[in-house]
Amino acid sequence: MAIDVKPGQTVRVTIARHVNRAAALKTIERLFMKDHAIAGPLEARSKNFIPLPKRRGGTIWTKRVNKIHPELVKGVSATVKVTPQSAKDLNSVADFVEVSAK
Repeated sequence: MAIDVKPGQTVRVTIARHVNRAAALKTIERLFMKDHAIAGPLEARSKNFIPLPKRRGGTIWTKRVNKIHPELVKGVSATVKVTPQSAKDLNSVADFVEVSAK
């Protein structure tokens, strides 16, 4: 079933059933990270992180912030602004999500 959305539109994406494909899970995570409410903890951690470069074996190494993966279970929702790429992504995971206009 194709999802009918237009670029520039803001939609509410809700996970309708358990995601059992790894590729679909990564796609949904990428879509959900566009919502500032879900991506906020990662941005807050990155803002407070002070990189301390050090020399290790003649190469400069810098420790980076660990990525926070959002919990993607049935019923979780995010607000996403649709772009041409995200429209394709939404259609590829249409079996797992419900999309409603905001």
